[in-house]
Amino acid sequence: MAEGVTTVEQKEHHHSSQGEKLSILLIAIVSLIILFNQFQISQLSGMISGTGAFTSGPTTGATTGGIKVDATGDVVNEVIKQVIPTGTPEYGAEIGVSFDDPVNSLPVLARLDRAIPTSSLTPEQRERYLSQATRISCEYCCGVPAVADEQGRELCGCSHAYALRGLPKYLITQHPDWTDEEIYWELTRWKALWYPRNTVEKGIALASNDMEITAEALNDRDLLRKISAGNTADIGSLPNMVGGC
Repeated sequence: MAEGVTTVEQKEHHHSSQGEKLSILLIAIVSLIILFNQFQISQLSGMISGTGAFTSGPTTGATTGGIKVDATGDVVNEVIKQVIPTGTPEYGAEIGVSFDDPVNSLPVLARLDRAIPTSSLTPEQRERYLSQATRISCEYCCGVPAVADEQGRELCGCSHAYALRGLPKYLITQHPDWTDEEIYWELTRWKALWYPRNTVEKGIALASNDMEITAEALNDRDLLRKISAGNTADIGSLPNMVGGC
């Protein structure tokens, strides 16, 4: 009997050890992914000369329209300067975020989604919030068409989606002087920091085809396919339907 109990204990200990090893391995993999992402961002930041990069906020000259990049020059560096923001946004000190620290800023922005429930918004604020959340997504890591649907239901539970829902709520409620287009650009700038390679690739494609870089174009999930097919008239437009009926 004692021998049987010992065998069971040995098996449980063996499974426990395997579980601990697997957990350590997963933590190591996640850590490597975060470090690699931070390395990519630092590499891009190092290529920025310090001029021409986006600032944010209506009182600091935020751009809401399109940006034209001269494709005859150093298009890669010029696009990086235009789409990868640096410094601290107007609201950065209030909540503790910085464009220069996108990894640690992500969970701070993500917590805003729960801190400001959609149900707490006024009808006007809710309408403004949904105009943002329904036209931006974290498509590079998730397959959803937007971070929320027209009823305000969450469509993705990743940290990027939480942040892309939380920041517009914060700006709409705490900085009502920001226009919808300024907020949309602000979300796009943060998204560019979290997905620098993909965003710069889109910016280069737009510049190389003598097109303006806009928030709508950078958030167009099918941008590269449309350019490749010569269907540039539909760039930035929303699809008629997403998913089956």
